[in-house]
Amino acid sequence: MLRRLAIAAILVLSLGAPIAELFDSWDQAVEAGNDTEANVVVVALCVGGAFAIGTIVIVNRIRGLASASVRRVVLSRTIRREIASLLAPSPTVSPPAILRV
Repeated sequence: MLRRLAIAAILVLSLGAPIAELFDSWDQAVEAGNDTEANVVVVALCVGGAFAIGTIVIVNRIRGLASASVRRVVLSRTIRREIASLLAPSPTVSPPAILRV
């Protein structure tokens, strides 16, 4: 929930600051070289890029851990089957004459 709010705030800042700059008549940012709205947009886009890269890294790490655990489960099942097949008795001799029908 907090992450979605942060992303929404970044979008609002990224889109709202240039719109505010359109109607800006109280300062002369071009002559002064001090454009606060542009600085806010740059910071918001940097934070948004950090969110995006962080999300990609975290998702890839989670997927990597999940696939590694699936391999462990599959390997452990195949190993159990092999051990069970080795431990199972193999009928090499016919049953005693008393048990024959």
